Amino acid sequence: MAVAAGAAACTANPDDVNFDAPMGWTAESITSACTRDAILAGTPANRRAIVERALAWVDQGVPYSQTPQPREAGYRTDCSGLVSMAWQLPAPGHTTYSFAGGPWDDHVSHRIDWSELAPGDALNSPQHHIMLFAGWLDENRTRFCTIEEYNWGHPATILHHSIYDGAEGSDVRHAFLPVRLDAAPAPSPAPSTPATGGTGSTPAAAQCFSNTLGRWMPDHACVESRFDRAWYQCVGGVWRVGHGSYGACTSDSALAAPTGTATCFSGTLGHSVADATCLQSRFDGAWYQCTDSGWVIDAAIPSTRRGPIGACATIVPLH
Repeated sequence: MAVAAGAAACTANPDDVNFDAPMGWTAESITSACTRDAILAGTPANRRAIVERALAWVDQGVPYSQTPQPREAGYRTDCSGLVSMAWQLPAPGHTTYSFAGGPWDDHVSHRIDWSELAPGDALNSPQHHIMLFAGWLDENRTRFCTIEEYNWGHPATILHHSIYDGAEGSDVRHAFLPVRLDAAPAPSPAPSTPATGGTGSTPAAAQCFSNTLGRWMPDHACVESRFDRAWYQCVGGVWRVGHGSYGACTSDSALAAPTGTATCFSGTLGHSVADATCLQSRFDGAWYQCTDSGWVIDAAIPSTRRGPIGACATIVPLH
């Protein structure tokens, strides 16, 4: 999970970038689902170039800096510099002030709805931070991957967030505005290369793309999500919570039982913990369970001693 700690503007006045005060994300875990291969598998073919440019900074370990870098074609290597580079805007890059929603919006981008987000779009918190959106993690669209330059001492990084994570005194869903480059192609209807199986061909209108399986599923198919282990059913092109709640499942795709060998790094404890551990985060006070796809939030853990994958192997409250 990721929470904001004293976050301020990634890029302030565009004429004075040295006043930058970076985003203070503290990651409880970087989920295993947000991998380079998984991100590219879910990226539409006509958006791959945008995402691949951002991933190049991750691959090269480009460090955060507010100063234009000759080695990076003159771009600042901060949050807005990364998005500017990925979108091929002129160096040294635009700022959170000048992307859509900012007070000095220069109209190279425009706001879109959360439901329209596709890899290669961005999430802008004007005057604070911007991150490149890299795809949803779960069928219910509550958790997602990003590519970011977010703080001094850190390189460009793949992170994951929840729409409920704290940011700027609110939650991500309200603190950040989904934005799209005006010149960006509309996302094509199918991923370029599915993560596992499938062909990536254009789906029928009623089908749903499963982030868990990495392929399109037919209407009324039922899939157990790899991220929250909840069942979802495809209904008219939209995932609905429930197994067979909207008629008989045309197919069942259940997750394998937890291996018991997964581990999650805890920023609260400063070390990794075993699969099924339940822990209260010192960053937001919320309860999480370690699963084979990373930390998953579950408010019922204190009373039930159970999380998304079953009984807690260990319970670690704050003291």
